[in-house]
Amino acid sequence: MRVDIKGTIVSDDLKEVYDWFGIAATSPTDVRNAINQANAENDNELTVVINSGGGSVWAGSEMFYDLKNFKGTVKAEIPSVAASAASFLAMAADHVAISLLGQMMVHNASTSARGNFMDMNATSEFLQSTDKAIINAYMLKTKKSENELQELMNKTTWMNAQQAKEMGFVDEILFEDNQGANNVNASNDKLGVLLPPEAIDKAREAIAKSKVVPEPINHISSQSEPTNEKGNDVMDLKTLQNEHPELFEQVKNMGYAEGVRAENTRIKAIEDIAVPGNESLVNDAKFTNPIPAAQFAINALKAQKEQAQNQLMNMQKDAAPLNDIPGSNAPVSSDPKDEMEKEAEALGNIFAKGGQ
Repeated sequence: MRVDIKGTIVSDDLKEVYDWFGIAATSPTDVRNAINQANAENDNELTVVINSGGGSVWAGSEMFYDLKNFKGTVKAEIPSVAASAASFLAMAADHVAISLLGQMMVHNASTSARGNFMDMNATSEFLQSTDKAIINAYMLKTKKSENELQELMNKTTWMNAQQAKEMGFVDEILFEDNQGANNVNASNDKLGVLLPPEAIDKAREAIAKSKVVPEPINHISSQSEPTNEKGNDVMDLKTLQNEHPELFEQVKNMGYAEGVRAENTRIKAIEDIAVPGNESLVNDAKFTNPIPAAQFAINALKAQKEQAQNQLMNMQKDAAPLNDIPGSNAPVSSDPKDEMEKEAEALGNIFAKGGQ
């Protein structure tokens, strides 16, 4: 059974927020569901594929616990990166393999805090305790001492595939037989970045609004039983509801969820197209007389054209009185030389009269 741990590691209650934003994320329930499926299928081997920059220490710890509790064999593969919380999560595996181009990173836990010096001291103690807990996971795999691991975490250590193997964090380098090991360390930018609280609150508000939709139809209208040319029984909705109610509910919920998703997509597309001044048209297209975004775009263009024509007609109407004003000959500019001579003559007359 394959278990994918991709994107930011988050708690279960934040997963839908990341999904809403379209950000890759994995929560403990995702891992637990995969483990439950493996148990149901009597699959005694898990392949945990990790491609994550980390995230929540607590969510990662919960995943570590579930993987360690699995009764069969756990194998971890790192195609790209296992950093921060994802790195100690890999330590839950019995065998860890990293791609030739893979990277691992370990560092100290971090958080944000506010308050007086006692609050800050308490936060510092909390973070140091968290680091000690994480070191326990690394010690199980690497057999390194606590001081050695603490030093690696203190300086935020990035390891390429060869370094990770030499330090005991991984057991195998995938594709190593084909090419030499990679010696380039990755940047730690934007890895396992948790969304800020204000963004989470805004997303939750939007998600709550998106869920306010008409209730799904809970009944099936009576209809004649269909048959096909070969004479085989045909499964219609009424038969499905009566004979397989659980499957019917599942299909109904899938259709309901797809309808909600399609409606949200339609409304967002209309909002993206809308321009100021068309609020009434937008509201009508979204709710009163729902139409596809493409049709709304055509209607919006027609409305803009009509507005422009009305503005032109109003301007022409306002300018009509100007046509009744009689014209006059434009003044004719005289020769600049003549003007200068007239000015000189006028000055001469003034001086001749003694400046009077």
